[in-house]
Amino acid sequence: MNEIEFEARHNAEWAQLHAAVAAPKKGAAPEAAPADEVPKRFRRAVAQLALARDRQYRTSLLDRLHALVMTTHLAVHGARAQRGRGILAELHRFVFETLPRCVRGEWPFVLAATVTFFGPMLGILAAILWHPDFVYYLVSPEQLSMVQSMYAPGNDRVGAGREADTDVAMFGFYIANNVQIDLQCIAGGIFFGLGTLFFLLYNAVFIGAIAGHLTGIGYGATFWGFVTGHSAFELTGVVLSGAAGLRIGHALVAPGRRTRAAALREAGRPAAVLAYGAAMLTTAAAVIEAFWSSRVSIPLELKVIFGLSMFMVTFAYFAFGGRSRGS
Repeated sequence: MNEIEFEARHNAEWAQLHAAVAAPKKGAAPEAAPADEVPKRFRRAVAQLALARDRQYRTSLLDRLHALVMTTHLAVHGARAQRGRGILAELHRFVFETLPRCVRGEWPFVLAATVTFFGPMLGILAAILWHPDFVYYLVSPEQLSMVQSMYAPGNDRVGAGREADTDVAMFGFYIANNVQIDLQCIAGGIFFGLGTLFFLLYNAVFIGAIAGHLTGIGYGATFWGFVTGHSAFELTGVVLSGAAGLRIGHALVAPGRRTRAAALREAGRPAAVLAYGAAMLTTAAAVIEAFWSSRVSIPLELKVIFGLSMFMVTFAYFAFGGRSRGS
């Protein structure tokens, strides 16, 4: 086959491929190749260019084929790269703009969740330090025994249960446990917010009781050394989950002039942002919990400094993140 026959046989195919990739934003031309066939036709054009070079066809034909191959390559692989950059840009925008702005915008629900969670937790902690036997009204002896074994001084790894004997296993254990709490708080909103309030109170009472009990029996250094590092992220994640559940519950309790379905749809977006933020914080907390907090080789003072720093970073992030200059 000479070059005239070669060009005549494939000319229509090249024209269709060029029409499909030359200006896709302007809409596909009627003669353009279907989008799902572009990769296949691209591979064929590459093979045809190699064949034309091997047969030493005229320069104008080689230049045309080379331009077609390069244009198609940029259209196919450039689109993939652009999608990747788009995902990263959306993630960056969510983390540094959308989430902190949403938390500030939904401050009544965030404040309600904060008070509901931290108020009883600190109250129960103080009550058990004042009256240690009160813990047995709140936590079973079996649970107390298990917790004491996890935080007993002298353990090779702090906070590790029998089912988690490696850092990775501990990470999985903490993720599962924390995600369960967050999901309970979020899903509880569908019961007009009462489920969310229950799970916030339940976990607040349990955490406060355990903290007070371990501190009272002399395990304070071990316990607080463990929880300080990741508490900023973990507890804030619980609060955001609670705020998401309360946002859903409020839409059901007080829909205003809208139907409950419409109010629920409107509440869904901020609730989802809060839930995603809780998931992000929960994951970060689990990483710190498994790979930092559990290390007995790290001095208590360093853990406390790190933990307090994380609280300050978390506060600054939600207070100032996503603000435009001058706002």
